[in-house]
Amino acid sequence: MSCWPAMNSSAPGNSNTPKFLYDLALDVLVRSLGTTVPSLDRIHRLPELPRNILIDVYEMMSKRDFLKDTLLEEICRLDVFTRLVRYSPARSKLLRIVASLMASKKPLASRLSGAYIARYGQDWELNGELEGERQAEGMLQLPSAARQDDRARELLREYNTLHAGDDEAAGTSTSSSTSTCRSHDSVQNKVALQTEPSVMAPTNLQELPVEELQAIDMGLRLGSFLSEAGWMQESIAVLSCLNARLKRLPPHKYWLEMRYDCLQRLLYAESAHCNFKLAHRTYEELIELNRSLTDTVPAQLVALTYSQISAMYFARNEYNNSHMWSGLAMRSLKASASPRIAIDVLRQAAKACVVKRDFARANLLICQAVRRARQHFGVNHQKYGDALLDYGFFLLNVDSVFQSVNVYKEALAVRRGIFGNMNFHVAIAHEDLSYAYYVHEYSTGDFSCAQDHVDKAVTIMKNLVPSNHLMLASAKRVKALLLEEIALDKMADGMDEEDLLLQSEQLHNFALLLSLEVFGEVNVQTAKHYGNLGRLYQTMNRFEEAERMHQKAIKIKTDLLGAFDYEVGLSIGHLASLYNYQMKKYRDAEKLYLRSIDISLRLFGHSYSGLEYDYLGLCHVYETLHDFEKYLKYAHTLENWQILRGQNITQNSSYPAIEEDYTIEEVKSKFFTMSPPSNTTPLQLDYN
Repeated sequence: MSCWPAMNSSAPGNSNTPKFLYDLALDVLVRSLGTTVPSLDRIHRLPELPRNILIDVYEMMSKRDFLKDTLLEEICRLDVFTRLVRYSPARSKLLRIVASLMASKKPLASRLSGAYIARYGQDWELNGELEGERQAEGMLQLPSAARQDDRARELLREYNTLHAGDDEAAGTSTSSSTSTCRSHDSVQNKVALQTEPSVMAPTNLQELPVEELQAIDMGLRLGSFLSEAGWMQESIAVLSCLNARLKRLPPHKYWLEMRYDCLQRLLYAESAHCNFKLAHRTYEELIELNRSLTDTVPAQLVALTYSQISAMYFARNEYNNSHMWSGLAMRSLKASASPRIAIDVLRQAAKACVVKRDFARANLLICQAVRRARQHFGVNHQKYGDALLDYGFFLLNVDSVFQSVNVYKEALAVRRGIFGNMNFHVAIAHEDLSYAYYVHEYSTGDFSCAQDHVDKAVTIMKNLVPSNHLMLASAKRVKALLLEEIALDKMADGMDEEDLLLQSEQLHNFALLLSLEVFGEVNVQTAKHYGNLGRLYQTMNRFEEAERMHQKAIKIKTDLLGAFDYEVGLSIGHLASLYNYQMKKYRDAEKLYLRSIDISLRLFGHSYSGLEYDYLGLCHVYETLHDFEKYLKYAHTLENWQILRGQNITQNSSYPAIEEDYTIEEVKSKFFTMSPPSNTTPLQLDYN
């Protein structure tokens, strides 16, 4: 009797197509696998299949719970995993396999990182036990010196093309004191970093043995894959191990490039995981290497490294430094850069421009990043999801909240399609969407969607990071904001919701204390937490405490961002509301409202959503003071605002999407010749 499943005679006429027959064969093969000795032997021999077939078999196995333990043991073999991770067309499927196993609590990421460190994390040339293990796995059984030379040449060729834009390229796509970091960032050092002569001659250096090249190649690929898949701690472990190994090597032809490459990948993982102490040490190593840069280091690797440094500063809320390094990355970006690296550099530069309120440049950069990601990778690829997430960030900051919500929803769908539900990258997308919903529904009071997504973000982070992790604190901050608004709405209906307010206070204080520990007092994130507590204490009728919190927030933000930044205007408006509605300091409230309105008009124009609260506040002030002439003036202004807002509620009229395709050189030309915004100082735009 045939073991093949009977075909449905009523099936469409494509039942004999190659794809149908291929899928049928795969299904029969996977169904035949189990836990018997003959079956396990067949599974162990699966890596003999061509890689395009092997990845399909593994993906089908990952969908069957009874095979997941067996699949885990197979993929944990470094030779098997390396064979797949070096095969670019299998990248998306490999990510889905990892997501499936990790969601089933199969510790693939830690097993892989542990296997790499066990093999390469010590002086294995002096350790005969590891040599026996490698030979048993068939990794280094090269019978002749000639074959070893051939393998070395092959690995070097692949390393030289590692930055050519295939899926293995690094960079997917936040304490110690920052005074040391800033000391490297003077204009004088910026010049010195790029002009000092090399300390290592590029010729007459010994070649690396094939075993060492394999260790480096595997470490770079595995470390980058793990961070791309959202397993940052394991990525950091692998890349730290590789970095230590590279530092012990004698100088060789590719020493500078390989160390530089390893460090920028490591910096990405450490910053994304908010391990800023480690990131600072990695940054200092990069700065030291940067003094030795030569033309042998590809320009696109330099551009990507500068972009990673910008991302580190961005995650630390040090926006001037982030802006400067993103400008240097744009300077280093060439037309020959791979699509992946070009997209990542454009994305990061766009975010740095957003926080500096340089929206015209940000719009140019992020629109080009999104278009390139869609064209080169497709709408289901992680890189497209990354670009969408940054585009949502831009839209939210230019007050296109409706569009921002839709873009964030699409970004979340892309990430969930790749990583499943229990993933670091997915948690971030949930949090970003939750905050966008919070802003969008602020006037309606319906926070159900926002609450659903933030609860998912908190749940995921609780499963993935320690209880005192900054990413968990960030999600809890959004949850605290929502609890406060929900409590306010219920209190307006006559319900006592003190418990919700106390929960919100606990979450805000948790976030504040962690921010103080990691960033210190003088940091934008710390100031935001002070402001959030100020609003909460206002709701809780603790007005003096609220006033102190708002004043702290205003001072820190003004010192760091300047008097006309959006964040400053936001905190000024909150203090004005406290003075107006609770503390009856009407003249002080009037001055603050006028300052807040001035900042909003400078940055966003006359249809900005936040103006509503300032205009309403001024109307209340003037009505209370019986200044009816000014009351009528701002009542009329409010009516005009409502008309403008109605026209712009579903369109991004100020910064419409740029549909044109530009070359990298055209993007750079436009970027560096645009006029700076009125609120930006020349120093922050001086990339020359």
